[in-house]
Amino acid sequence: MDAFLRISQFDAGHYDVLYQGERWGMSIRRYSSGKSVKVYAESLSSTDFISANMYMANGTWMLKPCEMPEEKVLAFIHGFTV
Repeated sequence: MDAFLRISQFDAGHYDVLYQGERWGMSIRRYSSGKSVKVYAESLSSTDFISANMYMANGTWMLKPCEMPEEKVLAFIHGFTV
């Protein structure tokens, strides 16, 4: 999953990022020795947010968005800049 490869470039922590011309606060948390990752981001100028979990299952990374379309999460992951 190349969304995981994109997120794996960042250490766990908080980042100020740009997405679609807006500033966002993004946090990345790692669990289970790195086999589970939580990505959460909030727009700093609106009420929009992104929330998803990524986890390793049978050697494959799975993306599980939290109550939002997968496409929205993937667009954010592939579209934000630091």
